[in-house]
Amino acid sequence: MKDKLILIIAGLVVAASVAVYYYLDDLIQVARVGIVLAGMLAAAAIAYTSDAGKTAWAFARGANIERQKVVWPNRREAMMVTLMVIILVIVIGLFIALVDKLLFETIYNLILGVSD
Repeated sequence: MKDKLILIIAGLVVAASVAVYYYLDDLIQVARVGIVLAGMLAAAAIAYTSDAGKTAWAFARGANIERQKVVWPNRREAMMVTLMVIILVIVIGLFIALVDKLLFETIYNLILGVSD
């Protein structure tokens, strides 16, 4: 119950910051956006105090650690894979067009007895 109350308060902080954004429409845009960002940060800090917030933060940290382990392809590898994908799309497209044409001819000529 305590965690739900904490998350509700965090949601209310976000809603209040958005309401202030629209209420202070005569203020410069940068200040209004700053208010919303400050509200988001305050809500994140409040939400972090709940068990769900701590679990989400641990998940985000773990995801960042796994992201750092990813080995990205270099430019040459990326270009080769892209070229292979383009060639395969063309080949499969031609194959599907050929099968479509053969099935069309088969259905209209043999089964229905209609010829061009």
